[in-house]
Amino acid sequence: MGADYGRVLNGGGEVLATGAFEINQERCEIMFRPVVDSSLLDRETGPLIMELEDGRMLELAGKYVRFRLNGPDGERQSIYRLRYIAGQEARGLPASR
Repeated sequence: MGADYGRVLNGGGEVLATGAFEINQERCEIMFRPVVDSSLLDRETGPLIMELEDGRMLELAGKYVRFRLNGPDGERQSIYRLRYIAGQEARGLPASR
């Protein structure tokens, strides 16, 4: 699957980050590359939700891994490996909660 655009929300529906992502359905993982890494994900303690371009939402599970890499322009960028709860992709959760 190619890269798509989405955003990570907290349990209250506030946007924490937006950017490109790729989903690995076999591993229930999302590789997320935020446009701007404001570190809001690091400070959030409640549930997190990934909202996809088509309006579906995936509830994220537990911890995530953050990679800090040098980008092609020499600037540091963050890439997050997020896990989501299995079985949600088929359900296509509605955009409104």
